[in-house]
Amino acid sequence: MSPPPAMLAQLQRALEVIYGVTAPHRVEDFIVGQPALAALGAQARAPEELYVVEEKGEVEIGVFISPEVLRRLPLLGAKGARFLEGLLPAFTTAAEGVSHFVYLTLQALKDQTVSLLELEVQAEIDKFATSALHLWREGERHRSPELRVRLFDRVHYRDGLESDERDRYVTANRLARGYARFLESRFLAKGHLEGLLRELRQVYRQAGSEKLGYLAQRG
Repeated sequence: MSPPPAMLAQLQRALEVIYGVTAPHRVEDFIVGQPALAALGAQARAPEELYVVEEKGEVEIGVFISPEVLRRLPLLGAKGARFLEGLLPAFTTAAEGVSHFVYLTLQALKDQTVSLLELEVQAEIDKFATSALHLWREGERHRSPELRVRLFDRVHYRDGLESDERDRYVTANRLARGYARFLESRFLAKGHLEGLLRELRQVYRQAGSEKLGYLAQRG
């Protein structure tokens, strides 16, 4: 497997800056490919998946991101690349994987458990936050409503999902969509970067029912 693109490290650094945290490990050291998954008796069902294996009190983590996504990530640094029109799917897929990794390792550092729904909701928020700030940096902050529609309205779910999986993804999408709209009206539309970061950091530090309840109220 070729070395992961530098964009993965940049995405982790972006999340750490947004939330004012420092994860204990680097995501690029935990990227696994299909051969490693096969050795574990696993097979990737999606372009991005987080694997957690617990054995004899030890926890091993692996992050799978499809080769196609990894090949497209370096294009994000190309001049003239159209982010929303072509690179958003690869960017947000990678951001979701990095989000899962950072959030889970930080919770483990505090010896806190995290539900699958909480993990998924935070990843949905992180996809919007990193993408919106990327647009802001490129002078296209006004396109955040288009970004929100692309991320949360134009979605489809994989065939073959168990009912609880589908419910989890639908709930995460609904909560993140409402929260993204709140962030737009309160901070992005007005150019309040400091307030946006303060709000995101507050929610990031909430956990469990507190976080889910807060997000439901913002929707």
